[in-house]
Amino acid sequence: MGLRTYKATGTLITAVKTIFGVKLRSSGIERLIDRPTLFVVNHFTRFETFLIPYVLSQHTDCQIRSLAAHTLFKGFFGRYLRSVGVMSTRHPRRNRTIITELMTGRFGWVIYPEGGLIKNKKTVEKGRLRLSHPGRRGPPHTGAAMLAIKAEICKRRYLEACTQDDLRRIKYYEGRYGLTGPDEVSPQGTVIVPVTITYYPMRPGRNLLNRVARLLLRNLDPRIDEELQFEGKILLAGSDICVHLGEPIEVADYLDKSTELARRFLGMFSEPRRTNLFLRRQAGRLTDAFMRSIYNNAEINFDHLFCYGLRALKRDSVPAEDFHKALYLAALELGEGDGLRVHPTLAVGDRFAGLLTGGPFEPLVSVVALARKAGVLRREGDDYVIDRDALQRYHDFHDIRLSNMVQVIANEFEAIEPAVATVKRLVNLSSSQLSNNVSRAIAQRDQRVFHREYTTWFNPESSRPIEVGEPFHLESPDKRVGVVLAHGYLASPEEIRPLATSLHAQGYSVYGVRLKGHGTAPRQLNVVGWEAWLDSLMQGYAVLRHDCQQVVVGGFSLGGVLALLLAARRPEGVDAVFSINAPMKIRDFRAPLVPAIVRLNGAMRRLGLANGHYRRSNDRTESPDINYEVDYLVGVRELRRAVRACRKSLPQVTAPALIIQAEGDPLVGPKSATVLERRLGSRVKMLSRLESDRHVIVRGDGSEGVFDAIAEFIREQVVDADHTVREVESDLTRGL
Repeated sequence: MGLRTYKATGTLITAVKTIFGVKLRSSGIERLIDRPTLFVVNHFTRFETFLIPYVLSQHTDCQIRSLAAHTLFKGFFGRYLRSVGVMSTRHPRRNRTIITELMTGRFGWVIYPEGGLIKNKKTVEKGRLRLSHPGRRGPPHTGAAMLAIKAEICKRRYLEACTQDDLRRIKYYEGRYGLTGPDEVSPQGTVIVPVTITYYPMRPGRNLLNRVARLLLRNLDPRIDEELQFEGKILLAGSDICVHLGEPIEVADYLDKSTELARRFLGMFSEPRRTNLFLRRQAGRLTDAFMRSIYNNAEINFDHLFCYGLRALKRDSVPAEDFHKALYLAALELGEGDGLRVHPTLAVGDRFAGLLTGGPFEPLVSVVALARKAGVLRREGDDYVIDRDALQRYHDFHDIRLSNMVQVIANEFEAIEPAVATVKRLVNLSSSQLSNNVSRAIAQRDQRVFHREYTTWFNPESSRPIEVGEPFHLESPDKRVGVVLAHGYLASPEEIRPLATSLHAQGYSVYGVRLKGHGTAPRQLNVVGWEAWLDSLMQGYAVLRHDCQQVVVGGFSLGGVLALLLAARRPEGVDAVFSINAPMKIRDFRAPLVPAIVRLNGAMRRLGLANGHYRRSNDRTESPDINYEVDYLVGVRELRRAVRACRKSLPQVTAPALIIQAEGDPLVGPKSATVLERRLGSRVKMLSRLESDRHVIVRGDGSEGVFDAIAEFIREQVVDADHTVREVESDLTRGL
């Protein structure tokens, strides 16, 4: 084998990754062991032939060989394949070579047991593994398992013959497999490692490789054209390719006494014939084990949930919002389950709430466009309408990836049995069940995330008691109005608990949000941006949006800024908004210098001239039992960015708005309220100026007046307004 060519392949793959942004990830690499290994891999694209050996060789000390379809061994490409150790499936010494090299452990081998590209990803039928491709429909080939079992059996028998000094058998094995002595045979047992390749996203289409081929070849074979449209798109569009190594399977565990019985009592047959007669059952069991491992280790992504969710629906139309709720719950359940693998973009982080709140969620936009293009899905008002005929229509094996990728993606997911059951159950729940489950699931997740981050960042000198930082949900039997509250900068949910308790006493459900980076330890603010704070508020908003008929969003200081931002981004979902001492104008004259200082600090740290982050004391805080004792300038920079984003968004706020400002606030200038009142796009906007020289007016002396003003605002603009609307609707109904 040409090591120079092998290294050149690695260089080429690295260049493709760098130039086109292909994200090639490997997982399970720690399972690689220094033993005779047969790697069995699912097969979906042509370039896997050289991709998989490259990935494996990056993490092993030995070269990896593989099998490839005989049709590829033509001209320059055929010479290239031979130079890197690839063998044709029709090579006359194929089986003996593989068995020999597994016996000796000289090379690892890669085999694609599906027997060819499975372009339709159809691998399961009525719970059993069955492949469907041109020329064959049935269970996976057992050839790979047979080779591994034969290698293990022959090695044992050869070593046994050497121990017993059985010259006839020694001569037979050495002649058949080219062995020169027992020292050449690996003393370790053979293992099979299932390897799963998952691509995301899978979007076929015209691309550079496809166009160049069409220019150079007038009569381009339609199959090659299809493969270039699909595989070229994956390579050139910066797709994410994950190669996962499953748990190694001990081949010896699949050997039983029948092979020994065959050897002893069927002397009329040759040794290979005797072995083959009793290997089929073991090979079938072994094949089923590693193929299920391959398919179950596919990395679940959002496309899987969406496409299989369409297939699993028991009705032809569904409210889009309900379908999104089901997908969110599925992502949450599968992501936190044991034994399943999920794509990083499916990990239910704060931004995943966009799926529930009507915000931008790019994975959803992309897969909806894919389904529409395939004619599987259309949007009618608030509903998704599924075309069952288009979803289930038969497509030619070599055309399906271009005609209906939704089917292909759903087929891939269909083999992951635990995940299939979850999606089937969730997409067929009622609207009320979905809303209740979503609200509860988000709140529970919020708690888990906080406790995990508190443990990670805990500092005995700077962290406050855990109950100070916990998000909280005060539920009311009356689900009509919910209020989402956000605390201020450097504080925690405990800061706004008195306000929450007051509102809850008046019959409102209240959710106290913990803004990311707060309630744990000050240093976490160095790694959190203002968008994460807004995402945290979105989580609380999603809880009440699925639990209450109407939602009011409000906050103190930074929380007020974020509440206004949320109201601007969700104009139809927020019924009213209020802010308390929102810092649109900060009194500290040093604040404008913060971004420059942060940039300078970062440059110095990269040069090794600074060890930490610039910070300033927060010892003058009005709430030392709640607030952080120090303030890192990275956090101040993010606060200023949030204020700028809010200022730009104010004209998009249309909900009734209440602005509360303490005239003598030592931190926030009184002009902040003027800016808000002038720039807000709300038709109803109320300004309440209070005679107070404190910033934290949501606690302690004078806070009752703030609570009363907010309660009156909610009652007038939400509760009473809702009653009026209901009365008008009732009158209209009676009139009709």
